[in-house]
Amino acid sequence: MPELPEVERARQMLHLRCINKEITWVRAVDDNIVFPERRGHSLASKLKGRRVIDTGRRGKHFWLMLSGGVNLFLHFGMAGDIHVSDEARTRYRKVDVDVGGAWPPLYTKLEMEFGKDLAVAFTDPRRLGRIRVFEGDALEAPAVQKLGFDPILNPPCFEDFKEMVLKRRSPIKALLLKQSFSAGIGNWIADEVLYQSKIHPSQPACTLTDMQIRLLLEQIRTVCVTAVEANADSELFPPDWLFHHRWTKARSKSCQQMLPNGLSIDFVTVGGRTSAFVPDVQVLAPSDVSPSDTEVEEEEERLPPPPPTTTAMRKPTIIRRKFGLKRETICED
Repeated sequence: MPELPEVERARQMLHLRCINKEITWVRAVDDNIVFPERRGHSLASKLKGRRVIDTGRRGKHFWLMLSGGVNLFLHFGMAGDIHVSDEARTRYRKVDVDVGGAWPPLYTKLEMEFGKDLAVAFTDPRRLGRIRVFEGDALEAPAVQKLGFDPILNPPCFEDFKEMVLKRRSPIKALLLKQSFSAGIGNWIADEVLYQSKIHPSQPACTLTDMQIRLLLEQIRTVCVTAVEANADSELFPPDWLFHHRWTKARSKSCQQMLPNGLSIDFVTVGGRTSAFVPDVQVLAPSDVSPSDTEVEEEEERLPPPPPTTTAMRKPTIIRRKFGLKRETICED
């Protein structure tokens, strides 16, 4: 799932390219999963003719602030992405969505044109992203109100963070994944933060020491800021990060994942997610907290599998040709 740095990169790209530009044409797929409220022609008519005034983000949610007090809220879900007609993609790691020189890309759910030379597409091959419209102050939107602190925009002070952590009995990894606790942190950021903090992912939150809590808060901000400053380009991430070695879970001891310094990487399931950690660095301290006193991720983080695609849902549609881009017949979900 795209996490805070990747979402921030998408927001920055839209801010740079779309500010003060008018939406001149909209195509919104009639998909009641990606668009739980307005969709299709209803959404298109709501957006067309409005100018982009500003952009915003909290955690993994980001939005376009449009003229007339309308906000277009976007959430990538598990595999969503933003494409701009002449920009590189936003992902850390490539997935099987190949633009192939055609516009719009495959799996486009929302396409907006800003005059003759610029188009933006929201793609989602798994149909787990969300697109909504909210009128009024974007920070008052229900999706934003449910979020915890954003590690970059409004990190807590140490005393507040300590209080938030010590009253929870869940494993610290599960707590970090809760968007109502720390908005924007996902699986790889949580693993990186805990590795840099030398804390085992299964350690009950309420058993952490003051020193561990202070280091944890410091690393939450450091990891997120570093990734954002690198524009979510993993090749620019620090070479000593666990990120570069955590993606392939070892199937047997004969193919044990290793860090360059020779330390082994192990995997454990915490909060419903596979967690990578380094046993020699992240030691699980004894505690009297019952293993049953655990929490799982927010519902948003544990999205259901996408519905099956039927023949009727794959009916091809011819898309208009503009911008000198090669457009072709695509399938709409």
